[in-house]
Amino acid sequence: MDANRSKPAQTGNPQVDSLQLALEWLDREGGQQRNARILREVLDTTLIAISRGESPPETDTTTLRALFQRLEGAGDGAAKVIRATELGNWWDSRQEQLRQRCALAGRALTPYLVVKKGGGRGLPSRLSFEFRPTLEAEPEEDIATPELDPTLVRYQMDPVRPALWLRLVVGSRPFPVQSWRGYVLIGSAAMNMALIGLAWFWLLSSWSRGAPVTTATLAQLGLTMLVTAGLWWLSRPVFHLPTQRVTMAGPSFLALSELYGQLRTMPAPGRKLKSREFAVVRHWGTCPICSAEVDLDHGRAAFPDRLVGRCHDAPLEHVFSFDPVRLVGKALVETTREETSSPS
Repeated sequence: MDANRSKPAQTGNPQVDSLQLALEWLDREGGQQRNARILREVLDTTLIAISRGESPPETDTTTLRALFQRLEGAGDGAAKVIRATELGNWWDSRQEQLRQRCALAGRALTPYLVVKKGGGRGLPSRLSFEFRPTLEAEPEEDIATPELDPTLVRYQMDPVRPALWLRLVVGSRPFPVQSWRGYVLIGSAAMNMALIGLAWFWLLSSWSRGAPVTTATLAQLGLTMLVTAGLWWLSRPVFHLPTQRVTMAGPSFLALSELYGQLRTMPAPGRKLKSREFAVVRHWGTCPICSAEVDLDHGRAAFPDRLVGRCHDAPLEHVFSFDPVRLVGKALVETTREETSSPS
């Protein structure tokens, strides 16, 4: 399913291969965000050193600030202070995405950011990368590590096949929203709104003639309402992308062979404008309660204005939140054991 995605050429050095993939992923995930651009310099430095047969170097925040200052063209003291803790949090919250990307591309190792905090003035914090086996997440480690809470659902993000009309119009590969493909996608949604306006204009024009209300008039009203609901249903996922970042794709955006999918926008790589990249993907996981599959769904009345993960076997009871950055979710419906175990 990932055949359309570009993959860096493997060099035979697993560390170099994983760093090259991490650079591609960072450009796509971080775009022109400041933290991503700073971490890219650390990745570049590490890649150069390992390509020469050296060990992964440590880069201090003072050096990073001076380098970033030159890249920005800012004067002395104009660059903001670089906080290693902030960089570490940014990377750690997206570490699972990179691990999945390495696993999907067949990389044996995954880069992990290491932050060594400084001890005060004159002792800046240092950043470096270490490498861990990509498929090292064992159940025992999940239980032992507080960060890998076994009660959380961990979402995978896989590409899915878009609908035929979408493949014919804009292709099946991710593309920047601020491009001709993005404008075509947005234009199709705007055209649906224009059709809604024309339908109501036609209806009101026919009513303005002063003709008596007949069955045909009611049929015209019902047809216009049906067209309005259908076109809005088709356009709603695109209109909500700027504010929600991830929306339910629906059958109109998915191939007939796909049952679940979402529209996702993320920062586009290599663009100065704050553009985002459009992709059709599927977020799914395994229910930590009953081990059934979990797919995204609308929160409905219980969890309005949000997407949630619903278990296939218990969709009303096993409901989880959805974090599109960290790709984790916690239970939203709590079941207390005391209620089931307490004597009557």
